[in-house]
Amino acid sequence: MCSPPRVPSVVAMADVFLHVGLYKTGTTTIQGALAATAEQLAAAGVLFPGGHRAQRLAAYDLLGQRVGGELRGEAAGALGRLVDLVAAHDGPTVVISEEELSLARPRQARRLVRALAPHRVHVVVGARDMARTLVSAWQQTIVNGGTATWADFVASVRGQEGAPPSEGVSFHWRHDLLRVVDSWSSAVPPERVRLVTVPPRGAPGGALLARFAEAAQLPADWPGDQQVARNVSLGAAELEVVRRLNEAVGDRFNATQHRFVIEAGIRARLAGTTARPLELPAEHLGWAQSYGRRLVAELERRGLTVHGDLGDLVAYDAAAAGPALDELTEPELLAATQAALVSMALDHGRLFRRYRSAFLEREGRLPGPAEVLTSQARAGGFWLRKRAVHHADENGLAARAAQLYLARTSPSSQW
Repeated sequence: MCSPPRVPSVVAMADVFLHVGLYKTGTTTIQGALAATAEQLAAAGVLFPGGHRAQRLAAYDLLGQRVGGELRGEAAGALGRLVDLVAAHDGPTVVISEEELSLARPRQARRLVRALAPHRVHVVVGARDMARTLVSAWQQTIVNGGTATWADFVASVRGQEGAPPSEGVSFHWRHDLLRVVDSWSSAVPPERVRLVTVPPRGAPGGALLARFAEAAQLPADWPGDQQVARNVSLGAAELEVVRRLNEAVGDRFNATQHRFVIEAGIRARLAGTTARPLELPAEHLGWAQSYGRRLVAELERRGLTVHGDLGDLVAYDAAAAGPALDELTEPELLAATQAALVSMALDHGRLFRRYRSAFLEREGRLPGPAEVLTSQARAGGFWLRKRAVHHADENGLAARAAQLYLARTSPSSQW
């Protein structure tokens, strides 16, 4: 008896929106809003798969990128896990947001799009004017452990003669909008690449999220009245203190430790303390505006779908007056250093309380004062004996004591 022919299963096709950055285009705000409203979105059939951490790990897996610390062994297989979550979704929409995807080469972009088949993939790219991008990128470089001064950084980005090229290459690789558009246009039809411009200063607070919601076809009421934390911007003096700290620490921190101390610690507590915010100095404004005009002309020629206004990519006219960003007075540096020390002291106290709580949970009780003192005394005595042994050849008294000990304990004196 012949078995009935197998009927192939029907796979629901969803619209997958890959938000690939760029860096410094409000990605933290967008990702925070997506995470905070994940349940609300799920009720409307929109999946934010795995949360932002899972999406970042998947991007690391795709790119072959690894970072020191807690994420070191977790990237392998993360891309497959994310794809599985998307495949299991039976709703109409999926949103993935990770700016690391802006670093994808064309073959990596195509690999991800193939892995998401048969879903229909759209790419959402953020763009921001060069004036704000430049100072924000320098700040992020320092917060992430960099040591370049503003003068060296901007000279490198602008390709000025004699400037070290590394900062400029890194900056343009991360912020080259046309490169990112070209990479992802090799994986999806150009009409599925959407551009979201960051609103200018003075725009309503929810303007960026409204533009992103339109690009990713999110519900009209998203994100509602949900308040989303943004990256904290440091001022010129605070940033210089962090830069000097990076120089002093060197490579003794791994990436996770540095992020905990600087980004989650010092940076978060210095919000609103600066007397001099980061603004592009007037001497670089003309270059930034010229860059923006050339970029707008090319984007108009390509005819991409734009959510916002391409005019937002031309730097505003106002520019900071006064000294350069790394020309700071001693009082400015002193105030910023004091604020940073207060931040680290508070974090140290918090960690001490966590350590005591963990010790108590593990051991059942804390040591009493007498136990602490006697244990420390024993530790001091042990250290002195160990030091005496190691320096017996250099000190006459220690050498004599060592000879007496050897005479008493060596086999020749007993047998």
